[in-house]
Amino acid sequence: MKLSTKNIDQLYKFTRIHFVEWHDLQTELVDHLANDIEQIWKEEPNLSFDQAKTKAFKRFGVFGFSDVIADKTNAVHKQYWRVFWNIFKDYFKLPKLLLILLTTLIIFTIVDLMENKITFLIITFWIIFTVPIIFFFKYNIALKRKFKESGKKWMVDEIIRQSGLIFFIGIQIPIQLLRYVNKDLFVLNTSWLLIASFFLSVFATFVYIVIKIMPPKLEEEMSKLYPEYNLYKKA
Repeated sequence: MKLSTKNIDQLYKFTRIHFVEWHDLQTELVDHLANDIEQIWKEEPNLSFDQAKTKAFKRFGVFGFSDVIADKTNAVHKQYWRVFWNIFKDYFKLPKLLLILLTTLIIFTIVDLMENKITFLIITFWIIFTVPIIFFFKYNIALKRKFKESGKKWMVDEIIRQSGLIFFIGIQIPIQLLRYVNKDLFVLNTSWLLIASFFLSVFATFVYIVIKIMPPKLEEEMSKLYPEYNLYKKA
């Protein structure tokens, strides 16, 4: 006995009622529930759809879909940062390392020409820091618009959005540590200027990967897994 289109729609609604927000995870759970229900019907053909659905749902345990949601979220987060760090590490290998060193040299040359070097470095840092904030602000607005139009959320979009928050929190660590640096011991000589220039170059690379490389890469992978997602992104 096979499930009808109406049954599949009911399963999607069932997952939403049980706090599964993301359409990709809903699809996986619906496939899982559908297979279980069809197997249950083979063993107990007299059961109604609702009875078989309830029996299939009980197999998820007392916490229902909660464990599945947590496991999937953790897995996607780990996948995101695994891909990110692999890309980031490539920039410290030839030939991409040359780009970081070239950027470092350009920053160093510009800063060295400035009269107020520290002020220039601080302004440059905050400009780079502001770019991803603007990007993720606009990305969040776009997600809300897409959800309003389609009524669907996708976990990959949420992970990309959350990466902006993680970035913002993470960068606070070096910013806060600077408060405890003894400014009297800090002299912006050539060595420190090179270190600062290198840091800004690496920081800019980090930001570039977060906002320019990761989103389209993850979206491309999602489109391969879920053709519907590709239509959603183009809408």
